[in-house]
Amino acid sequence: MASSSKDMQTRIWDTRSQTCLKILSCHTASVTKVLWGGEGMLYTASQDRTIKVWDAKIGNLVSDLKGHAHWVNTLALSTDYVLQTGCYDHTGKAFTFAGDQKKMKDYALERYRKAVDSKGEVLVSGSDDNTMMMWQPRQNNKAIQRLTGHQGLIIQVCFSPDGFYFASASFDKSIKLWDGKTGKFITSFRGHVSPVY
Repeated sequence: MASSSKDMQTRIWDTRSQTCLKILSCHTASVTKVLWGGEGMLYTASQDRTIKVWDAKIGNLVSDLKGHAHWVNTLALSTDYVLQTGCYDHTGKAFTFAGDQKKMKDYALERYRKAVDSKGEVLVSGSDDNTMMMWQPRQNNKAIQRLTGHQGLIIQVCFSPDGFYFASASFDKSIKLWDGKTGKFITSFRGHVSPVY
């Protein structure tokens, strides 16, 4: 398990022994989000306006993603759904736990490989600067694209299960839908009269 804190640290925990395995401390302000990736990376967003990419096993800093002009509030990966569900997909495929552990693992890996392209996972960050940025951290530390259109800070970003779309929630009282592969704006959803979380 990983946790992030206002103390500017991210901690990796062993949940069985209830001990802290690693302390990742490179941010200079509160760490607002921590996210496990499927490529052995851990992503952290901070009020210091950066996103750090860490090697989850060793705990070393791999890359520093810079580009936002204000706090980074949220992160989402194109593979979030596949990573969270593993071998259990929408088809209700049944496994008998004792005998099928290898099949379960193989099926989960197959689902993950289908969810990423040759360039790796797509990461989207949302910020108080009213923008989002698309990244492919395995390729380089430069943003693929800056996404604009919100008139208020972005508090949440979330990919669809297939990774083809993502939605952003903003304090401008709207939700926007985007193409998960290209970052192209699709549409807005309006109706809330206060910030959308």
